[in-house]
Amino acid sequence: MRKAVRHILNPELPLRSRLFQLLSTIALAEFIIVSVYTVVTGGNADHIAVMLIGTALFAFTVAWTFRSGRTRAGSAVSGLLYYALYPMTFFSSGGLYGGAPVVFAFALVYVFLVTEKWERIACMAACVAVSGACYVMSCLHPQLLDRHTVAMEHAESLLSILLVTLLLCALFAFVTEVYRTENRIVQKQKLEIEELNRSQKRFFSNMSHEIRTPVNAIIGLNEMTLREDIPDGVRENAMNIEVAGRILLHTVNEILDMSRLETGTMEIVNGDYQTTAMLSDIVGMIWLQAQEKGLEFRVVADPALPKALNGDAVRVKQVLLNVLTNAVKYTRAGSVTLTLGSRRENGRFLMTYRVDDTGIGIRPESIPHLFTAFQRMDAQKTHTIEGTGLGLSIVRQLLDLMGGTVQVTSEYGKGSTFLIEIPQAVADGTPIGEVDFRRRAGSAAAKQAAPEGIPALNILAVDDTRMNLLVVKKLLQDSPARVDTASSGAEALEKTAQTRYDVILMDHQMPEMDGIECLHRIRSQENGLCRDSRVICLTANVGAEMERLFLQAGFDGYLSKPVRGQTLAEALARASAAAR
Repeated sequence: MRKAVRHILNPELPLRSRLFQLLSTIALAEFIIVSVYTVVTGGNADHIAVMLIGTALFAFTVAWTFRSGRTRAGSAVSGLLYYALYPMTFFSSGGLYGGAPVVFAFALVYVFLVTEKWERIACMAACVAVSGACYVMSCLHPQLLDRHTVAMEHAESLLSILLVTLLLCALFAFVTEVYRTENRIVQKQKLEIEELNRSQKRFFSNMSHEIRTPVNAIIGLNEMTLREDIPDGVRENAMNIEVAGRILLHTVNEILDMSRLETGTMEIVNGDYQTTAMLSDIVGMIWLQAQEKGLEFRVVADPALPKALNGDAVRVKQVLLNVLTNAVKYTRAGSVTLTLGSRRENGRFLMTYRVDDTGIGIRPESIPHLFTAFQRMDAQKTHTIEGTGLGLSIVRQLLDLMGGTVQVTSEYGKGSTFLIEIPQAVADGTPIGEVDFRRRAGSAAAKQAAPEGIPALNILAVDDTRMNLLVVKKLLQDSPARVDTASSGAEALEKTAQTRYDVILMDHQMPEMDGIECLHRIRSQENGLCRDSRVICLTANVGAEMERLFLQAGFDGYLSKPVRGQTLAEALARASAAAR
């Protein structure tokens, strides 16, 4: 019995098997009770024989089914036993005047619950047919019934009602227990999934931080190389390092963004941006990639485009870079063309970006799967092409967040066209005019000048990585700013107690004392000289939620690594202006 109860309550077993065990156990118990009752009350020999034989056969069937696990076969055999025994039980127990009607109802419930699909229909039809035949025969030939006394008929009817009530109560108790168990399992799984998502988010954030730290040094020091008067061959090598670093950073961002999109933590942060400047960054990166493959990269921009837009420039740039990078990767010869335009629809201003390539194209049956993560179309042709398989999936999800759309047309073997539309607000409607993006991109390989507009500030850079401190010092070495460094929060507090700094560039993840704690100690430092200094978080922890966290913690600004000289100069200029 204990084994049967464990079987019934085991959530790992199939529900049908557990239900069969429950109903069959109750039915067997009822068989035994009725058999004992029949013997005790002195029932006729035929009725006693039928009940004892039926009880033995049903007990054997239940035991065999339980041991073999063949629930389907056990259900069928149980049905056959009912069809064989019910007529004899019906006539020997008084038929309509005994407990037969209730037994008939029990049989229908039993058959309905332990069978399924066509078996259920067939068994229930047979059950109704057999029971109906018994009722018709008792009506036409009442002499076939073995009538009991009125007291016995009432007793048998009451007993049948009590037994079926027991069945229904047990059934409801089982359903309630199943619901509670499943609910506990679902809640446990929900907690496990939430913890898994948190762990995944922490892993990708830590991975991003660890990769961005050396990339910050690579890109920052490489920028210093490009500022120097160096031979053309060395400059070309430095530009290739620049592109490789940006591609590595782009790949890290893709993985981190995919994690955010999956966990629903990706946010769109709108702000004003210069149309030409944003597009120039994109063209500069793609032009170098196309040049390496010997492809022609053309940019056609509508001169009437607004000078400044309001939207999430980072995500718009990410969408275009992913599509353009794919176009270059999957084009062996010919050209890639970016066409820029705009239109108005229902009061909305839509920026349109069209990317045409002469690449390998996409099969028509593959287009519906194009934006699925980790999918690579036409693997036989593309297995040698590098990539994470996340780019276009991220494109679709980012466009959904921004209210944009993407349409794809392609002719296999000849090329593809991606048409992207993104709603943006117009911040400055002045037309951009004729812009030579190719000249702008070409000038990227020229000698880079030191950023201008940096005030003569006294700056403290705080970072536990020596290379990051070196990058900050070198990026600002040609400016009138003076830079001191500290490799820990404790050292920073020592310096802020002795020297007045206009701006402090503070890393976040540092051992013993992180950037937020160090900021709060500087603000409350007794006799400190930097309690009202501008403190900017310069960190490898990226994302809108991280920026909001740092600003809410009290930082006056936020910069993500790797940082460019011009970006750093603009942040310092803003900090200087705010301090006046």
